[in-house]
Amino acid sequence: MGEMVMLDGFPLTGVTRDGVWKRLGDIEGWWTRPAAKTQYVDRPRGDGQHPSPVRFGERLITINGRVTSRNHDYLHQAQQQINALGLRGGAKLMVSGHGPAQWALVDPRGETSADFATDTYLSWQIPLVASDPFKYGEPQAFSFHTASASSVPVFHRGTVPAWPVVTVTGYSASQGYTLTLNGKSIVVTQAAWSSQPHVLDYRTGILRVGGSVARGGISTANYSPVKPGMPQSLSISVPAGTAKVDISFYDTFI
Repeated sequence: MGEMVMLDGFPLTGVTRDGVWKRLGDIEGWWTRPAAKTQYVDRPRGDGQHPSPVRFGERLITINGRVTSRNHDYLHQAQQQINALGLRGGAKLMVSGHGPAQWALVDPRGETSADFATDTYLSWQIPLVASDPFKYGEPQAFSFHTASASSVPVFHRGTVPAWPVVTVTGYSASQGYTLTLNGKSIVVTQAAWSSQPHVLDYRTGILRVGGSVARGGISTANYSPVKPGMPQSLSISVPAGTAKVDISFYDTFI
């Protein structure tokens, strides 16, 4: 499979009716891990330092390429296209053809450049920033109904833990329910109604009921991501009745 680089749905590599787009050099910042963010504090009366959680900064990306065409007007059109890509931010950058296809949401960073080397050759550069340093791949989806099962094995093919979104539907009870993943449980005390789905985002810890944020609807919140590799069990405990549970997330990379 050949390489395909797409930004905001527009292919930056490949052949069009009027010209040939090609990436030049590496996609800077795409294949490497962003710098870690942490703050170490020396132990004043002991050896070493106090441990600190490790987080990562934004991903800075630069794409260089060229367009060749016998139609000089097309090169000017290509220049304007480069200026417009991802204009308002939140654009999807997808790279495929080098192992699993991976994507990230990016915003513009700095000025684009487009230089006419000749009447038939345009070189360009697009600087981008991904506020979320992680990259994502194929979507994963799992579901089960408590009428026939109380859990389902979940997994993904990425390289770092992935945060799921769990949707509980068709369940009516005032007592709530308990979700468990990798031995960590979340106790939802918010009353459930079959007409108002519960959607719990494990990344943010936000529970939405019927599309609205439910505040104070969780009494115990031990969130666990889905680790890459072997399947892990996600289960639900309901005091009465039945429920349908849907789990979704993406293969996740760094």
